[in-house]
Amino acid sequence: MILHSLTVSDFRAFRGTHQIPFTLRKRYGVQKPMVLIGGLNGSGKTTLFVAIKLALYGRQAIGLGASQASYEKFIRDCIHSPSDDVEPRNNASVELDFSYGKLGRQSRYVVRRNWIKKGGSVQEAIELIEDGQPRTDLTQEACQGFLNQLVPLGVSELFFFDGEKIAMLAEDESGDVLGDAIRRLLGLDIVERLRNDLQVYIRRRTKEFAEKETKTEITELQHEYSGLRAGIETTLKEQQCSHDALDALLKERDKLQLQLSERGGDWVVSQKVRQEKAQTLADEISLCERQLREELAGCYPLSLVPKLLEDIYSTATSELMTFNQVEANELLTNFAAKLKSSLDDEAKAVVERTLQDSRITVDESVSQFDISHRGLARLEHTVHHRIPDAKSSVLNLVERITQLRENLEFTNSEIDRTPDQAVLTDTLGSLNAVDRDTQDLGAAIAVQQRELRRTYVKSIALARALRDKYKRISEYKRTEQPLKYAKVITNLLVEFHRLKSIQKIEQLELEFTASFRRLSRKNDIVDRVQIDPVRFTVTLFDRDGREVNKSQLSAGEKQIYAIAILEALARTSGQQLPVVIDTPLGRLDSHHRNSLVCQYFPFASHQVILLSTDTEVDEPFFRELSPNVSHAFEIQFDEVDRSASLKEGYFWRASQRKSS
Repeated sequence: MILHSLTVSDFRAFRGTHQIPFTLRKRYGVQKPMVLIGGLNGSGKTTLFVAIKLALYGRQAIGLGASQASYEKFIRDCIHSPSDDVEPRNNASVELDFSYGKLGRQSRYVVRRNWIKKGGSVQEAIELIEDGQPRTDLTQEACQGFLNQLVPLGVSELFFFDGEKIAMLAEDESGDVLGDAIRRLLGLDIVERLRNDLQVYIRRRTKEFAEKETKTEITELQHEYSGLRAGIETTLKEQQCSHDALDALLKERDKLQLQLSERGGDWVVSQKVRQEKAQTLADEISLCERQLREELAGCYPLSLVPKLLEDIYSTATSELMTFNQVEANELLTNFAAKLKSSLDDEAKAVVERTLQDSRITVDESVSQFDISHRGLARLEHTVHHRIPDAKSSVLNLVERITQLRENLEFTNSEIDRTPDQAVLTDTLGSLNAVDRDTQDLGAAIAVQQRELRRTYVKSIALARALRDKYKRISEYKRTEQPLKYAKVITNLLVEFHRLKSIQKIEQLELEFTASFRRLSRKNDIVDRVQIDPVRFTVTLFDRDGREVNKSQLSAGEKQIYAIAILEALARTSGQQLPVVIDTPLGRLDSHHRNSLVCQYFPFASHQVILLSTDTEVDEPFFRELSPNVSHAFEIQFDEVDRSASLKEGYFWRASQRKSS
């Protein structure tokens, strides 16, 4: 399998349509296996990882037990919704273009998954194109089944994994996570289903060969069980009739409530609310009027003569400037007098002429105000700030009082229009009677439900008793040929399950040991590994044969352990799939990172797509990886638009190209 491109449209962090090419390029005539995609935390790396899995598996991508409701909620959260859009966006899509080889023939596939929000639900559409031709012969379910057969989900999880998957395997002490991976890898879940089907066949056939006494007991139990089932059916029918009657009562109640509303019944019900609203409005009017009186007693009256206030402010400003000029002339004259006392006659004449030319002519004849700079500032604040604010406050209060009075008048008119309750007595009586009948019928339905639950419990007990009888019969009859064959096959399946597990686990142990030795910087820490074929727990041994306690491994060594497990499982599977890894280096020290960079990433598969931050693959590690990198992208996240975009290059490499 080879991935060619991924296209996302209005998906999570990506606004609009973005295509990410994965097709490997040649450098110096040699095709390189790695595509490196860098991005800061929260920029959209995981978005691309999730998009690949969603394109292939849909709802199964978020978990095998995920419900349709949880899947629709997940997709609604994935549709990009920028804050600056006038109308919210209602659709998103992902598209994966890949090639897949099977039985010596390679085909090109494009799978496109589109989601549209309609009301509270999300509608999904799948489009599958094979070698350029749409597969219109397949339904939506058949398309998904085809993709599941092409790339099984259980196998893909060994090739498409993230830091969380690594952490789960690293911390798995019980063997549950590893056991689940091994069962899917080996297809042992199919063997278990076949065993269960054979058990059902054996139970059905053994009834035909039961001893007489056991047959009689089975017949009696079967008769009682059938009676219970008939009772359940009768109760269900009665319950349905009760529900129909309840629906009729509810409709009658709605009809009476409508009549009550048309005749003014809702006015009676909400009379107290209207009276409380009228009192609240009256209190608010009193408060606003008190505030208005306070404003009228302040600066507001001065706003009635704005022209006069501006003239006063202008005159006061002019007089203050004149006063400043007079003071300046006096200072100049005093300075000249002191200067002339120390000069000769010729210099005195020059100073006098200069003084005459520099003296400012000031008209001191008119003076209406004796005002200081501080007084002028207070006058300016009053004229240009306090008076306009007071005027604005008065206008707002007048408008608010007018609005409140209109609301109060309307509320009082509603109170006056409230009809007399005596007019509605008959309708109210009928409505109360219907309410009582509704309550009685609801109680009766509850009783029926309890009886139904009791009958179900008893029928389950009888079913278990029948199962035990069939088990006894299977012990009596061992001579019937088909049963013998079925039991032989069942035993063979158990043995096949055991031998297949042992065989694959031996191969898995060898692959894991080789991988762990290659990736670990402490080559002597693990010499071999032993995997329990039943519980799938892992035991590590050093060169001296001593058991290595997994809990004593460092956090980085545990991650190397998990990655070695994943690589071993992938190699044991025999599948040729690309490896897609999302942020795998978060908990590794520099030595362990160097091991992965040099010993794992370039050789993990024929195509490796690595999603990383600038701290995981920093500049030195990038130089180490560079000989194996086909091309690289950087995800750039715009904090203003809250959206991501891709640019070819990798962090500092992109910035260096930009500066050059």
